[in-house]
Amino acid sequence: MLHRSAPARRRSAFTLIELLVVIAIIALLVGILIPSLSSARRAARAAACLSNIRQLELAHTLYAQNNKEAFVDAGLAHGGLGSPQSSWPVLLAQYADGPLILRSPADNSPFWSADDNGSFAGMSLRRYLDLAAANPASPPPASQLARWTSYGLNNYVTRSKQPARELMARPAYDTFARIPRPAATVHFLMMTFGADGSSFARADHVHAENWDNGTPGASPTLASREMQLDAHGGKVGVAGLANYSFLDGHASTLAFRDVYTDFDNNRFYPEIAK
Repeated sequence: MLHRSAPARRRSAFTLIELLVVIAIIALLVGILIPSLSSARRAARAAACLSNIRQLELAHTLYAQNNKEAFVDAGLAHGGLGSPQSSWPVLLAQYADGPLILRSPADNSPFWSADDNGSFAGMSLRRYLDLAAANPASPPPASQLARWTSYGLNNYVTRSKQPARELMARPAYDTFARIPRPAATVHFLMMTFGADGSSFARADHVHAENWDNGTPGASPTLASREMQLDAHGGKVGVAGLANYSFLDGHASTLAFRDVYTDFDNNRFYPEIAK
């Protein structure tokens, strides 16, 4: 009687070499994917931030239409001093289609208050306004303010924070009629996150006239004390990327070198912006 031999048992386990090959392939894929995911997250944050700054420009356009083309003013001076009730985060709120989004998703500043998921001891926008409304005759001192916004104004186009008269060709650049090229003139930008302790992290404007001290290559360092040049990546310095909006309403992610070279070549001073 013939007997059939039993079929060979199929192997069900990996060898050590096969397991090592699989692990190596997974590690390689992770190494490829992680930078891509990081870049995608950075791009998503930049896009959301760009949407925020466009909404600020839209609210500002409505504000100007209702105020004889006058531009909104700054009110939060660096160092926490100023006039919070007249700051643009307050003045533009009523012209926004919904709440103004004042914080960029890329903003990790240590100067946000605990109310805004930060660690700074100062008051948030909501808390300050509530206390000021409850006691208008004696509002809290502005020096107690935390960071209110990721964004700030180009001081050339403000009334109260503009450069000295001798630095400008006209007495003021605070209405559309006084701006030679609105599409070329920076309006909103991104304030420094304040990692170096800069007091401008609690302000709502910069002082662009101070970014050229005559030393070649010094402008990025001087500007970075007031605005976040690399909020959305790029190399620190002239190639740092951040979001900017312009007086015609458009906004873009640009390198610092695209908006500022020196005192005579920049897109902050309306007279020469191009």
